[in-house]
Amino acid sequence: MKKLLLILLCLPLIGFGQSQEIIWEENLDSAFNLASLSNKIIMIEFMAEWCPPCKRMEKETFSNDKIINKSNEFIFVKIDVDKHQDIANEYKRNAKKYGGIGIPNILFIDKDKNIVHQTVGFLNANQLTTVMDSVLKK
Repeated sequence: MKKLLLILLCLPLIGFGQSQEIIWEENLDSAFNLASLSNKIIMIEFMAEWCPPCKRMEKETFSNDKIINKSNEFIFVKIDVDKHQDIANEYKRNAKKYGGIGIPNILFIDKDKNIVHQTVGFLNANQLTTVMDSVLKK
């Protein structure tokens, strides 16, 4: 509970000044708690360290200022499908080698666990910004 309170107190500070990176949540339960409290959409990136398009998104897309600035309008979660196959299977977002539809795979979910939008494959910063704007308008 103390960690959650600390995170909530820091939320207004995220995005002010020149943030240089996205703050990724790694615990899905914490992300849903934050979403309930903040009424934000959760953006989950299902990825793997061995995945070339995932590495490219990390290097090019998630380091882009447009995405970094827009990240404070969402709760970003990163799920490594090798380390968390149970979560990837639960959301049907696994890598093809595990019988899934492929990665990188981005899933937008509301606080009630309803899927708002989903994408599969590499997205550059402009493409992801367009998707994020669309999700915010829904």
